[in-house]
Amino acid sequence: MKILYIILVLLALYSAITLIKFKYTLSRANLPAIVHEEQSFGQGAPLRYIASGDSTSAGVGASTTNLTYPYRIAQELSATNQVTYKNVGVSGAKTADLINNQLSAITKFNPDIVTISIGANDVTHFRNNEDILQNIQKILSHLTENTTAQIYITDIPIIDRAPLIPFPVRKYFTYQITKLNPKLLALENDRVHVVDIHEFGWDSYPDIGATFAKDQFHPNDEGYNNWTKAFLSKILSK
Repeated sequence: MKILYIILVLLALYSAITLIKFKYTLSRANLPAIVHEEQSFGQGAPLRYIASGDSTSAGVGASTTNLTYPYRIAQELSATNQVTYKNVGVSGAKTADLINNQLSAITKFNPDIVTISIGANDVTHFRNNEDILQNIQKILSHLTENTTAQIYITDIPIIDRAPLIPFPVRKYFTYQITKLNPKLLALENDRVHVVDIHEFGWDSYPDIGATFAKDQFHPNDEGYNNWTKAFLSKILSK
């Protein structure tokens, strides 16, 4: 019993040190500042598109705003529509933050299309899978009841392959994600479209590390290019 207690204490200590290192590395990476402004572009039928979620929606890791996945999606949609684009994604956001701080802005925008990437920060902060799933269900229920939008949401991305995350923690994240993602994929219906960003397209990269930014956690421009393709494979099929 004493040995088990020591093991648990060591694991807790290791997790705490890992989290401190994780936050320190992210804060020191000096990634380019990404700013999204509400704007309209293109010609054709009006289409209102809003992006929400965490740092991936905000575009952390991209070299410019134009190379973030939401902006690239807006550009693609503007080929056939007059797109009004807004982005309310916030770096560090968890599912509860989206519920408390973003849902009202999404609803007020009266969107035709909503994209959401959320949940990764819940996993990295060791939130229970059932809590994450319940929060995502709340998000989707609110949006389906209070908007007429088509909703595109990712499953949990490849944080379990991020070079920044130490190997033992990556294995734990892999275990959690393997359990959670099938439940997220099962949420798909005629209004909700789940983008399997954890699996889509990554096998085409011989070196998966080449798709991460210099903080070794967020996608870089090439990584976001794959995110864009994953979303558009769903959006343009409608």
